[in-house]
Amino acid sequence: MAGRSRVVVGGLPGVGKTTVLNGVVQKLVADSRSALLVVFGSVMLDEAKKMGVKDRDSIRLLPVKDQRELQISAARRISNIDADYVFIDTHFIIRTKEGLWPGLPLDILREINPTHIVLVEAPVYDIVKRREADRTRKRDWESEEEIQNEIEVSRQFMVVASAYTGAPMKIINNLDGRATDAMEELLYTLKGRV
Repeated sequence: MAGRSRVVVGGLPGVGKTTVLNGVVQKLVADSRSALLVVFGSVMLDEAKKMGVKDRDSIRLLPVKDQRELQISAARRISNIDADYVFIDTHFIIRTKEGLWPGLPLDILREINPTHIVLVEAPVYDIVKRREADRTRKRDWESEEEIQNEIEVSRQFMVVASAYTGAPMKIINNLDGRATDAMEELLYTLKGRV
C-alpha cells in the first residue's frame, strides 16, 4: 500500500465535508490520479437495506449492536478498494438513542488503516443554516450548544484515532462560501503523497 492514501474525513452533518471532498476528488482525477470518495454511511446502507432500512438517517435509529455489524461490514468493503486516494466521508460521532457513539470505533479504524485523519469544521451558525437548507435529509433538531459540544467530542475522537493509528491529523475549516479554500488546504495536506 506504499504511496497510497486512505484519508478518513469526519465532521458533523452540515459542515460541508462532502462538497469539499467532491472538489478534491475532481482535482486529483483531473491530474490523472485515481481517487475515489466513499461515503461510509452509504456503504453501511447497502447492507442495512437487507434489514429493511430505507435511508441513511434511519441507520442511527437501529440498536448499536446492529450498527456495529454494519460498520464492520462497511470497513471490510472499504479496505479492499484499490485507488491512489480513497477518501472516507464519515462522522466521528453519531447521536443514537443510547447516547453519542463513535462513528469509527478502534477496530474499524484498524480495518481501514488510514494514512490521514481530517476533521472538517464550520462555525455553528453556518452548520445550523446549512442543515435547515438541506431538505434531502431527516435530521433531528439540535441546539447550538449541542452542536458545539459535538464539535468538541469530534476533536477528541480525532486525537484518539490519530494516536491509535499513527496517522497525522488535521482540522480544516470550511467557512461559508470558501469551500475552494478548504479543498486547497486538504490537497496541500496531502502534498507529500500527491
